[in-house]
Amino acid sequence: MRFATLAPLRSSRVHAFAAAFALACTAFAAAAPAAHAVTLGLRDRFSDGTVGNWQGGTAASNPGTGGVDGLGDGYLQLSVAGPFAGNLGNFSTGPQYVGNWTAAGVTEVRLSLKDVGAPDNLEMHVCLGNGVTGNFWQSNVGLIPPASGWQEFHVEVTNAANFSFIGSGVGNFATALQSVDRLLIRHDKAPYVKAPDAVIGDVGIDEVYLTNGIAGIGNPLHTAAGSPVRMAPAAPNPSRGGVSFRMEAPAGEAVHVQVVDAAGRVVRRHELTGADGGVTWTWDGADDRGIRMAPGFYRVRAWSRFGGMSQPIVRVN
Repeated sequence: MRFATLAPLRSSRVHAFAAAFALACTAFAAAAPAAHAVTLGLRDRFSDGTVGNWQGGTAASNPGTGGVDGLGDGYLQLSVAGPFAGNLGNFSTGPQYVGNWTAAGVTEVRLSLKDVGAPDNLEMHVCLGNGVTGNFWQSNVGLIPPASGWQEFHVEVTNAANFSFIGSGVGNFATALQSVDRLLIRHDKAPYVKAPDAVIGDVGIDEVYLTNGIAGIGNPLHTAAGSPVRMAPAAPNPSRGGVSFRMEAPAGEAVHVQVVDAAGRVVRRHELTGADGGVTWTWDGADDRGIRMAPGFYRVRAWSRFGGMSQPIVRVN
């Protein structure tokens, strides 16, 4: 079964950085995608000690060790060290990602993530499309990487309802899949727009690849022993009252649940156990004090020590 509290920025330097990052990720001056098909199952392993074709506004490095395969295995590390929060993410124009994903039969993006160092409340998203035309989309599911080790995540790309438009041009999701010229991985929180939300933190990225459910699957990764918490989209969404979430988690693991508002404030906290067989949790629309929350954008985060997911929701009058 697969489902795919930050301070406001006050520095002109940070605003300039955010604008540059958004421009780089959605309007990068590159040629149109080549006619060749994408390469299913070809993994970005970063084992050569470089960052490969990955680029963008975030400082990127390759520690050369500590990746999915352990000692001597490199990975892509993205860092925003502060003192000002910044945009955390990079994109790749590598040939294995460029082309017509629909014709190639791509059904999902797989990647391994780790919250490097201290936990940073990260929510990483997979974004795809064409940066030249501005037809660019972001997955609604936020991937919460564990700090205890690597975790492999799967992001399905077959349903437009699971993506939000973050581009500067026109188009639709189907057209975007047919003319991909880059793959972007970035931290963001709802609501999703062109420029992502800022954060101070570090994330490790490894073993990125495209698959049709067959290509590349035969090589198991040395990721965390348990699977991340999986959470289906909210139902109903938008909602005037209660909203429910179907979740799955590793057996015996405690699941931490938070409802977070658009300003980054945690308004509701809950702990779940026994979610390994699947459990449905319903938010009644109230905060921890029982006070009904105002209409607006929210997101629900659910994770265990093996990582988890977030899903956006909208409350209406």
